[in-house]
Amino acid sequence: MTTLGIIFLVFLIGYVLIKRRDLIRLNLRIRRLNYIQLVVVFVLLIFIINFIDKKLAYEISNRYPQGLLAVYPTLNENLTNFFKIITHLGEPDFIAIGALPIFLYSKYKKDKNLETIILKLIVIMVFASLISTVLKVFVMRSRPYQGWNNLGFYFILDSLQNRIPFNGNYMSFPSGHTLVASATYFFLALVSKEKYIKIFWVILAILVAISRVYLSYHWLSDVFISLIIGLFLAKKYKETFIEKEIK
Repeated sequence: MTTLGIIFLVFLIGYVLIKRRDLIRLNLRIRRLNYIQLVVVFVLLIFIINFIDKKLAYEISNRYPQGLLAVYPTLNENLTNFFKIITHLGEPDFIAIGALPIFLYSKYKKDKNLETIILKLIVIMVFASLISTVLKVFVMRSRPYQGWNNLGFYFILDSLQNRIPFNGNYMSFPSGHTLVASATYFFLALVSKEKYIKIFWVILAILVAISRVYLSYHWLSDVFISLIIGLFLAKKYKETFIEKEIK
């Protein structure tokens, strides 16, 4: 995290806590149809974990370029540089660096709608970060570069019994960057009016997810479930309020 980004983030969170506590709401009620969707997501997740995770990581990881990246070394270098930049777009402090100037502009212009949108981004980003952290600590999955010979799941009991260390190398599931990015950018897509703007935000979230797999920080299943949770949070948070569309 950058120092400036942390300062901006703390300021925005503080403003929400002091001035706009009405935005700290989230209705997570699940309808019957959503349960069917959850089953489908679970089946896909199990399939990806068992049949795709290891193969995909081995083929495209920039740390183990034995597949596609070994054949095209220049592509490896260019993609690595590109995704090292893209992956920052899933970090709360970097998002705050972009959000604070827009927030200050909205205050200057007395644009209440724009101000509310920016503050809602901060709230949903915090929700996503908290959910990600809780799941990471509970699941305790090793990152691709830590264990290629298993599925990587240890769970918190293994850490409590000192079978694995309690550190970031074993907190792969879900992807925090992807969950933050998908919740934030999917929310922007949902409240945007223009079709091309919606597409832009969706692509941005997906690129962050791809960057996490490519840079070998996460398995495909980690980012898959993060995208799903992020979309769910974005939709539920939007449904919690009567939202005006923006361009």
